[in-house]
Amino acid sequence: MTVLDPLDGIPSSKPSRRDYVVALTGTLVRLGLGTLLIYVMLMLVPSTPDGRMAAPIAVAAIGSTIYILESRRQLRRIVHSKFPGLMAGESLVLLAAMFLAVFAMIYVSISYSDTSAFTEPLDAFTSYYFALTVLATVGFGDITPVTTMARAVTMVQMALDLVFVALLIRVVSSAARKGLQHRGKAVAVGADGHEGQSAQH
Repeated sequence: MTVLDPLDGIPSSKPSRRDYVVALTGTLVRLGLGTLLIYVMLMLVPSTPDGRMAAPIAVAAIGSTIYILESRRQLRRIVHSKFPGLMAGESLVLLAAMFLAVFAMIYVSISYSDTSAFTEPLDAFTSYYFALTVLATVGFGDITPVTTMARAVTMVQMALDLVFVALLIRVVSSAARKGLQHRGKAVAVGADGHEGQSAQH
């Protein structure tokens, strides 16, 4: 008999093949929706902002709020998931993508405010591309910041990048370990319940 975990209602038996398929499908769907959300976030940046500073600050605030809320939700899902490893991988991809999206929104907003801020005007795609190259430190040089404002934001991203990857991996890995422990306890509870019922029969 399968026993429900009182903490999250997850069956404490070992996952079936169908459970794996459902979990993987859900992950792919959520990654797709996350990509769509990032695209919409970038499209919402106004192409004709009223002021040079207002748009980047507003966009950064909105993007940061969404990022923080999504981070908390993802970490909770890892701990209470039947597949913490899969959820951890999904979270790493989504959180890294949203981290880059926040800076991409700022970059494209700055570029709209001042077309000479970078060596070429940025749109949604090229701003995300630039944010990714800064994170990867590949230094292609095809797009570079020119104005003080653009360089200052790029410097902020560089500084945050130094700790972002290590911190994100550490936090998500810790949540995955807790999820595995949680799942192990649930399986043990299920096994004990099954043995108890067998003894009664």
